[in-house]
This record gives sequence, structure tokens and C-alpha cells, in this order.
Amino acid sequence: MELITMGAGSLAGFVFRYMAERAKDRQAQFEMFMKRTKAIEDSAHNASKRETGDAGKAVRRIIVLSILFGVILAPFILAMFGMSSIVEIDVIQPTYLFGIFGGGIEKAFIELPSYLLMPEVRQSLMAIIGYYFGNATASCRS
Repeated sequence: MELITMGAGSLAGFVFRYMAERAKDRQAQFEMFMKRTKAIEDSAHNASKRETGDAGKAVRRIIVLSILFGVILAPFILAMFGMSSIVEIDVIQPTYLFGIFGGGIEKAFIELPSYLLMPEVRQSLMAIIGYYFGNATASCRS
């Protein structure tokens, strides 16, 4: 009986000691987490003090205005002054000897009495429009 009592006592002592050590580990992890959270908050706060964002806004506005000018205003202005421009097109090359030789797509540029409007400029405009509409939609939700 004493052997069982001693075994049960040592088992209970082990379990309680194990639980106490686990509680200490969890407490240490929690304290490290709180220190990390505090450091992240301090870093974000310091970064918000350093950067006002005004320079970034000005650069973004210049980019948007130049793309809008290139897509909307410039074609009309240049067409009124009769200036010629260049258009990029894809030309499919013929194949020879059952498709073994030749073929492919080649870029060609044709002069027109107008303004060059490349697909990249149109895609940039669509990206800007999507960004601003998405930004406005997200800011309306509260």
C-alpha cells in the first residue's frame, strides 16, 4: 500500500510540476508576444511620424495626369494640328515548306495622320481607373 501511495504521490507531484512548468512557458511566450506587439506598434507609429505621404501623392497625381493626357487629350490636340503619328501593329509572317520555315508574328509600325496610342497606355489607364474605383469603394464601407 505504501508503494502505491508513494507512486501516486510521485505521479501527482510530476503532473503538478509539469503543469506549473507549462504555465511558466505560456507566461513567457505571452510576455514575448506582448513585447513583439509593442515593438511593432512603436515601429508603425514612428514610421507614420516620418512619412507624411504628400510626396507620394504628388508623384501618383503626375503619373495619372500624364496617362490621362496621353490617352484622352493628346489624340485630339495632335489631330487638330494635323501632325502625323505612328501605330504599332502585329503582322503575321507566312510559313514555307509545310510550316517548317518562316511564320511568327512581327511588329510593324505604320505612319498615320494622327497620334500613337499603344496598348500599354490603354492598359495603364484601365489599371488606374480600376485602382481609383476600388479605392473609393473600400473607403465608403464603414
